Amino acid sequence: MARIAAFQGVHFNPERVPLQDVIAPPYDVISPELQETLYARHPRNIIRLILSRAEMGDASTDDRYTRAATYLRENLSDGTLVQDDTPGFYEYIQRFAHPLAPEQVCERRALFVALRLEPYANGVVLPHEETHSRAKADRLLLMRATGANPEPIHGLYEDPGGVVAGSLTQARRGRAPLLHVRVPVEGAPGDEHVVYYHTDPCLIGELQEFFAPLRIWIADGHHRYETALNYQRERGAGDGQYPWDYLLIGLSAFQDPGLVVLPTHRLVRNVAAERLDALGALLEEHFDVRSVSVPEARAWIQQEVPGERRFVLVRPEHALALTLRDIAVMDTVAGATHCPAWRQLDVTILQFLVLDRALGISWETLAHTPDVAYTRDAEEAVQQVQSGVFQVACLLQSPTVTQVRDVAAAGDRMPQKSTFFYPKLWSGLILRLLS
Repeated sequence: MARIAAFQGVHFNPERVPLQDVIAPPYDVISPELQETLYARHPRNIIRLILSRAEMGDASTDDRYTRAATYLRENLSDGTLVQDDTPGFYEYIQRFAHPLAPEQVCERRALFVALRLEPYANGVVLPHEETHSRAKADRLLLMRATGANPEPIHGLYEDPGGVVAGSLTQARRGRAPLLHVRVPVEGAPGDEHVVYYHTDPCLIGELQEFFAPLRIWIADGHHRYETALNYQRERGAGDGQYPWDYLLIGLSAFQDPGLVVLPTHRLVRNVAAERLDALGALLEEHFDVRSVSVPEARAWIQQEVPGERRFVLVRPEHALALTLRDIAVMDTVAGATHCPAWRQLDVTILQFLVLDRALGISWETLAHTPDVAYTRDAEEAVQQVQSGVFQVACLLQSPTVTQVRDVAAAGDRMPQKSTFFYPKLWSGLILRLLS
């Protein structure tokens, strides 16, 4: 059973700092360039907590983790960050332009709660992607130093009847939000972030009862969830009686109309010339292949056709539009090691039938080669090929939340770089202390 608890959230005081200058995307999507931009944007920007930068002369007693702890302590002390008096749930609404159809405005809801930690083996919290030990070590050092959940992870749950959305909408009717901010981006209005604070004991009890029989799928934050389990073991796990027995999470329904999942495209270089010359013929074993212009290919792959699996390979002067002829081939080439839902993922099809068989890049090679890169921006992928930095760009269609659910429910995990939930839950809106 999924056990959720109300908590006393920590957030910026909008009377002390401009919210649009102090919140940020989550740490794992922040590039070095964006890190510097956020540092320069405001001296209280949350970047100093979630991804403090390393400095010359760092030592164990003074490093980016101790500086993050100092940032949290000082901002709480001077009232820049405040902790609410009453435990509650926090409703987070994001309004944004769909990245593949900018004229379409989307709205997605997440409910911030403290989720009782459960080992994956219990089948209550389900992962869908693999993790790396290096990222978990970094987050553990931060959690030790700060004694906090500095930012939420993102989870998914089943709610076909829209029970949670209905209850929250009713509860906030006629009320002003706790936080409301829009973050402009390059002259555009940017995304809107709205947070409502719910403390009604009846509502909290109803939602706890609703979630009790459910499972939670991790959408984003696998490293942070596993880090929280490691931290719990260090501190000593209790029967839900300690703050570190829980983790800050934003919960969204699978059925939320604003739940957008984007693909991660592949970029490939250092492929032998003979393979590139024979590429079309190699692909025709399993795909219907057409040579088209790059603009035509990009428009074609965005057209969702039920039952069709489409891929695009971009070359400097043209593109190849690929349609898989028979999905059943994956049962043969991928074997029975993984569940049927895993074998039918687009990233799996691409790996076995394109990267491996046509371009000569195996699963084993993929884990450590510098010759494969990733981007969520199709325009960037095309430019990287046309500029000569890479030889081939492999464009994919968007995965579905159903695929995420089915793979995780079968006890399997999707290959890395399979999903990108858009937009991310921003950091600096709600934090949670562990003491």
